[in-house]
Amino acid sequence: MKRVLIAANTRSARGRGAQILQEAQTGIAQAGVQCEIIVSQHHGHLFEALPDYLTQKWDTIAALGGDGTLFQVLNACLRSPHFNTPLALIPAGTGNSFSREFRHGKLRPDWERILTGRLTPVDVLHCRLHEPVAWYQNEYYFVNVAGAGFVSEVNINSQRYKQLGMFAYALGVLLTLMRLRAARVKIILDEHVIVRESVFVMICNSRYVGGNMKIAPGAEINDGMMDIVLAQKISRVGLMRAFPSVFSGNHLGHPKIEMLRGKKLRLESEPPQLLTPDGEIAGKTPVEIAVLPERLQFLL
Repeated sequence: MKRVLIAANTRSARGRGAQILQEAQTGIAQAGVQCEIIVSQHHGHLFEALPDYLTQKWDTIAALGGDGTLFQVLNACLRSPHFNTPLALIPAGTGNSFSREFRHGKLRPDWERILTGRLTPVDVLHCRLHEPVAWYQNEYYFVNVAGAGFVSEVNINSQRYKQLGMFAYALGVLLTLMRLRAARVKIILDEHVIVRESVFVMICNSRYVGGNMKIAPGAEINDGMMDIVLAQKISRVGLMRAFPSVFSGNHLGHPKIEMLRGKKLRLESEPPQLLTPDGEIAGKTPVEIAVLPERLQFLL
């Protein structure tokens, strides 16, 4: 019998995760698949609890929640030696940025992709820190985007207003604009050195951030490359005027926006900046990031 493990954040999206979990559990059982559930009890719980389950054989491990839930599941799994179990994502968060790479309206509800989804290789980005952070110590993995500077501060500010759903990120932008400041950043990308006065840097494996903002329109989840979006020093008014264009991806035409691509990166900044991988707050610059091509198989 096929065995599925679901790691769920039932509090995601103002409790909507609990309803989605119930529907998924019922539907999977009716399909004759054995399903076991881990429910997150607190932030970081899934990362702590999953290793005990990974000693068992599973056909699929699914993360039910938002991008942060997937981040915890991903990191717990990749710390397990020789991990190669297919992963799945049942979107139940506020933004669900990564899920937009494969939500084409063909599967309703989303949990059905555990049963009928197509195995697709996905790149993983490995992040090495110079100072340890809670749970992850000096390294972690992400599959969506990691930001530094303005975008990280927006993420942190928007966390306070998650009850507003998609509007939380827009409110976070407005609050962060009031304290906009640039930093001197140095990027070493595949041995090429770039130095700028910058308000933010985003390292992208996929296209979307904050839900439906198309921050890296050309990014692909399995091309073996990361896309880096660098915003040079810009005024508050200039950034506010440019902000709406991120929903369509047209911000890349702005003279203050640079687009870079590579396989290995080192990011330094003065002053040091917080990092927000896949919506989490984890560490600060300096940091080294490398692409692990097709490291995981996802049911998409």
